[in-house]
Formats: sequence, C-alpha cells, structure tokens
Amino acid sequence: MEPIFLLGYLGSGKTTIGKSIAENLNIPFLDLDNLIEEKQQKTISEIFDTLGEKQFREIEHNLLNEVINLKDCIISTGGGTPCFFDNIEKMNEKGKTIFLDVSIDELTHRLYYKGNKRPLLQGKTKEQLHDFIVKTLAEREQFYLQAKIRISADDTNATANRILQLIKTGNF
Repeated sequence: MEPIFLLGYLGSGKTTIGKSIAENLNIPFLDLDNLIEEKQQKTISEIFDTLGEKQFREIEHNLLNEVINLKDCIISTGGGTPCFFDNIEKMNEKGKTIFLDVSIDELTHRLYYKGNKRPLLQGKTKEQLHDFIVKTLAEREQFYLQAKIRISADDTNATANRILQLIKTGNF
C-alpha cells in the first residue's frame, strides 16, 4: 500500500486520526513534526525561534523527501507542509493524500482551549486566533484542496472510522 498523507490546518486532528488509523491497520504512524524535533533535537518552537520559518520549511521539505517513498504507513504532515516547495505534488505522486477539512469555529475552539503552544499562534486572544485562522486558511486552502480526498473532520472519531472504511473497501 502506498503511504497515506494526512493534510490539514493546525489542530485538524491529523495526529489523533493518523494514530487511530495506523493502530487499526497495524501499520506504522509517522508524525512529520515529531520526526523533525527528534532529528533537530529541538522543539518546533525552538526551531522557529532560532532558525526562522524559512529554515524550518527547508528542514521539513528535506525530511518529507526522506519518508515519501515509505510503504504501508500513515504520515501526518505539518499544517504548512503541503504549502511549500513542491510538497503537495510529490505527496500526490507518491501516495494518497487526505485533506482533513475542519470548520473555522471548530479549529478556533480546539486551538484556543487546548493550551496551544504552536509558534504561529502564541499569545493570541480568541478573536485574534479566529481572524488568524480565517486569513491563513484562505492562503493554505488552495494547497489542501489539491489532496486526492477531502473529508469533513469536525468529529475526529467519525473521521477516523470513515477513512478506515474507505481504505478497507478499496474506495480510495
């Protein structure tokens, strides 16, 4: 089976859903952000603070190229991964891509109330966070919409079950 890449905005459930699917299928789960942190021996926040977003995106791109040819695995990408370089094209070429489409209100709720530590969102009020999501989602959506499959993902359990059903029935 070719790799399955989960795409979506920060807080869209890529890691939660990806772990659930991988466990159910008994295949490996890879979280690109976690792999970056392990390899760099720094948190994503520290990488942003010390190297900046441009360098982070290069590290992310290089690591994606390292894992892109793996088989039989679920790969959770970072929220911005599909939006830089030729990442979305490569993921579409090498595997199945699924855009986890979460409503702006649900994203705002998840990111505001879960003690968010993501570098691009720190220190924002709920209203500022909502406005930031609206703005950046509008910029990123053109890349997310290039995914082979788009799934409404406001309910993470239902979304994981739906993806599993698509995989198991071969309607992928």
